[in-house]
Amino acid sequence: MLTLKNDSIAQGVQQQVQTQTHPILATLVSFFCLGFGTAAWAPLIPYAQQRLHVDHADFGSLLLCGGLGSMLAMPLTGLIIQRVGCKAVIGLFLSVLLLMLPMLSLTHTVLMMAIALFLFGTAAGGLGVAINLQAVIVEKTFSRNMMASFHGMCSLGGLVGVMLVTCLLAVGLSPMLSAATITAIMILLTVFAFRHSLNRVQTGDQSIDQDEKPRGFIVPKPVILIFGLMCFIAFLSEGSSMDWSGIYLVDHFDVDKSYAGLAYTCFAIAMTAGRFSGVHIQKKIGEKNTVIYGAVIAAFGLALVIFTPVWWGVLCGYLLVGFGCSNIVPIIFSQVGRQNVMPKATALSYVSTMAYSGGLLGPALIGMLSMAMGLDMVFVIIAVMIVMIPALNLISQKMLK
Repeated sequence: MLTLKNDSIAQGVQQQVQTQTHPILATLVSFFCLGFGTAAWAPLIPYAQQRLHVDHADFGSLLLCGGLGSMLAMPLTGLIIQRVGCKAVIGLFLSVLLLMLPMLSLTHTVLMMAIALFLFGTAAGGLGVAINLQAVIVEKTFSRNMMASFHGMCSLGGLVGVMLVTCLLAVGLSPMLSAATITAIMILLTVFAFRHSLNRVQTGDQSIDQDEKPRGFIVPKPVILIFGLMCFIAFLSEGSSMDWSGIYLVDHFDVDKSYAGLAYTCFAIAMTAGRFSGVHIQKKIGEKNTVIYGAVIAAFGLALVIFTPVWWGVLCGYLLVGFGCSNIVPIIFSQVGRQNVMPKATALSYVSTMAYSGGLLGPALIGMLSMAMGLDMVFVIIAVMIVMIPALNLISQKMLK
């Protein structure tokens, strides 16, 4: 009897621990999937442009479809979660994301590519908002600061995704088979993430603060728009690295298309390392200096990309861009979580919308501008925008006082 009782107690404790850790693991896996799925598209981009026989401007217009999809999905995601919970939304967007990757590698018509990119952008944008909102709720529920780890997993997913596809292409697999491999892996990850994601905005018997719940339309405060602008710039640099670094290598240095993903791989390696070391860096030099030094390093890296005469200089430049930008967004998201001028979930929805639009809508604008002034000059503009981030952060902190 005593043994049975002890076994029962042990099983109960184990079940309680699993119940507590599964939402955290599901959130980590969801962030990984977002980075994994979106970054896997980067090495496939030069193949898609060649397959469709379009120039930079036309391809930029196609990328705009992905940005439009994300822009439409992101403002609505928070309101939808309020009605159906995080679980259903995360499961839906993960499913669409993994299904669109093979479509992007298969389609030979501009119309089908536009539709696939629209759905791909919709899934990526909506998933970004959903998992960030779930991350806020998980942090609140378990009273733990985990945002840097969550964003670090997204960067790690991006690194694994771009490296895996680059390797598959390098050993001779077709873009379709490479995308199918990514899809198969994502199916397994999606099953776990969906099963253990939060079913409702309010979980268990713990009430989430009203500030954490999505609400109806509220006009964003100016400081929230500044937060969003900083994230837009940071995500724009990431989006330009993902969508245009491979094309830049191929066009300017005649690098073989199968190795076009190397530039974004370097970016992702540095960003992943920077985010997982972010807590230590912030303890050493503080949030303000982390943002300042990060922006300077990223701008210098982009300048190296522009002016280097050798292809490996581009890789070094993207290492600096990735490391410099790595902690800017997590710091800003933490600042959004600490502000009290707006409900946190509403503010997070606005900032997420502006942030992910920089990553998804920005590359389309880069393609259009590059036809008028060249990719080099567009990268100069992005570098100048990155340098503006420390000043914007200083302004935002003064507005909160």
